[in-house]
This record gives sequence, C-alpha cells and structure tokens, in this order.
Amino acid sequence: MGNTKGRNRYAPGEGTLYVTMAVAFILIALIAAMALFFKVTDITVEGAGRYSDSQVVAVSGLEKDTSIFFISASSAEVAIKTGLPYVDTVKVTRHLPGTVTIEITEAVSAAYAAQGGNYYVIDLSGRILEATPSRPGGVEIRGAVPVEPETGKTVSFGESESVRLRALTDVLKMANKYDRLELMSWIDITNLSAITFDYNGYRFNIGAADELELKFGTLIRDFLADNRDPGNGQGVYYDSNIKGLRW
Repeated sequence: MGNTKGRNRYAPGEGTLYVTMAVAFILIALIAAMALFFKVTDITVEGAGRYSDSQVVAVSGLEKDTSIFFISASSAEVAIKTGLPYVDTVKVTRHLPGTVTIEITEAVSAAYAAQGGNYYVIDLSGRILEATPSRPGGVEIRGAVPVEPETGKTVSFGESESVRLRALTDVLKMANKYDRLELMSWIDITNLSAITFDYNGYRFNIGAADELELKFGTLIRDFLADNRDPGNGQGVYYDSNIKGLRW
C-alpha cells in the first residue's frame, strides 16, 4: 500500500463548501441581529398640516417594532401619496438605530371646476385633491369641464384638451409665484388665445399662455402698483405689438 502521510484528508471541493457554509451562517446571524437589535422605535412626521401625524403614519403602513432594515421606504411613500391626496411630495428616511422620519409637503389648493353637481379642487399641477358638493374657495375655472374626474388623478378636459390643461396650470403656477392667487376669483380658458381672469376687480386678458414671466412679473405687477384699489370690472388686455398692457 502507498504511503498516505501528508495527503489532504478532504475531498476536492470540501474546503469551498465549508467556506460557503460559514459565510451563510454569518449572514444569517447578521440578519437575525439586525431584526433583533435595530427595530423601529419612533416614527416622526414633518410638514403635516391638513392631516394629523397619526393619519400619515397609519396610511404609510409603517409600524413600530419592525426591523428598520426591512421596511420599504418607497412603498410607504406611494401609500401616503395615494391615500392622502393633499400630500404633494413625501420622503421616508431611516435613522439608525430605530427612527423613521416622514417628510411631506402639502399641495396648494389652487382652483376648482364644476361637473355633475360637484366641485373638483385641483392643485397647481392639475391634480384633483377632493370633490365636494359645496362651492370651495379658490379660483373658479371657466371654459372647461372635467371628464371622468377622480380624486388623486390629474384632471382631464377631454382626450384632445391637454393643451388647455397645460395653459391653465402654467398660468396658475405663475400666479402663485407672484402671489396673485388669493385675489384671483376666476379664470376663463375658453379661448386659449385670450385667457382672461379677474384679479381684485380688474379683468385681465393676457392673451396666450406665453411670456408669463413678463406678464405677471413685470406688467401686471407694475399695473397693480399704480392701481391699488379694487376695480369695477375694468378690462385690461395684453398688446403683443408693444408687449404691454392697455386699458
């Protein structure tokens, strides 16, 4: 018989198997430790106004005593956006060892449109925030009727009316940027070449939804600086030839 001294007592591949098993055991131990020692102890909410902190947490699906590593921040964010229409943006962040922070910004209630006996409140991007049978505050939208409106979805004025929606939201965003929404009572988008709105008793016809920085940031601002008192329905229109306002 041959001499077996010094020969490897393990079959080929056994060493790799033992290493693999050791690594797997360590990973299992780490996962068990994370589940045991890094549990969610606090869930804080920042930026909530319309909704209570408890409402936000309940809708998020986040729970205490869950491993902080096993929660899905993205799923919680989607749940909050879906369940709470007035939430505009949301970010869920983990903080070791056991705190989860939910940061939200709430949507600006900008305008409303009537359809079928209800009023549909929209934000600056055109998303429907709520439906109510009572006339809400905000800017009344004239010249467009919502089609199959649904809370949480972007308002539609019809398959071929995306240009009308874009013009509306562009004007609303610019009016909000220059703090004009509060005294704007209605906006008429029947004619997209002659968008009209009432602001503090003055009826502005700004033409198309272009050059809005010029119109709101300069022309309307300067006009209102010289005409501080409420108007009585006086018409003011944008003249593209002179890039200015005329009575």
